[in-house]
Amino acid sequence: MLFAAGALVLAMLISTPGHGQTFPKGTVVHYPPRNPVEQAAQTPTTLAGRKKALARVLGQIREFRLKTDPEYASLIGDKRYDADLTDYSVTAYEQWLARYNEFLLDLAPIDTTGMTAEEQASKNKMMQWLMEQQERAESKPWQEPVTADSGLPFELPELATELKFDSVKDYDDYIARLEKIPTAFQQITDDMTAGELDGRSYSPAMLAKVLAQVKAVDSQKPEASEFAAPLRHFPASVSAAEQARIQKAVLAAIAQSVFPAYERFGRFLEGLMKTSQTKVHP
Repeated sequence: MLFAAGALVLAMLISTPGHGQTFPKGTVVHYPPRNPVEQAAQTPTTLAGRKKALARVLGQIREFRLKTDPEYASLIGDKRYDADLTDYSVTAYEQWLARYNEFLLDLAPIDTTGMTAEEQASKNKMMQWLMEQQERAESKPWQEPVTADSGLPFELPELATELKFDSVKDYDDYIARLEKIPTAFQQITDDMTAGELDGRSYSPAMLAKVLAQVKAVDSQKPEASEFAAPLRHFPASVSAAEQARIQKAVLAAIAQSVFPAYERFGRFLEGLMKTSQTKVHP
């Protein structure tokens, strides 16, 4: 596990002299080992250099967040990852957390003295967020990928209705994304299975609400589902021949990839509910 490699640091409510930042009391962070002499030598000292370093690290974090949350990237109009879905596996989570650990160590030594209030706030806000990710990891949040009204079963249909399609490529990317839905559902199934083996308790009431959403999606006809929403209006740039091809491919992906994934997850939830009902829940 990632956490065994790092030294546990408890950041107390103190301001770090010369660094223009305050660490929140009680924040737990796992820092991997890093040579302090080498790090100090690599940290810029001039105001211009420090500004550039801050902008670079913040930019890298933003790019990494978009790449690892392709659905969000699509929603804000960044089409580079339209064919992808978030990797919900524990392996991906640990890799993601390790990268944020590196970002935290890159960001922490940048002295914001002399920078604008906005730049200082940007650093402090990102430091806070990065440390929160490390602290949250202690509770293994990947083992709770769904709640009574959020998670993959709810978000995927909503995403389909909110995306903007301007070209044939947009539709082809969408088809590729639909075909990856079974993998995503298998990943959250594996996560919840691991949670159950770890002794995690899933509320029957919560599971019932998720199951109701799953069945509501799975009971539809492909052409009537939210996943077919992009077919209801094509931009003028897409020819009639391409429209016919796209419609056939999208409906096939819904019928052969999306709905079976929902159905399998529904069966998993039903089994989990049976075992969960025998446990005591708060």
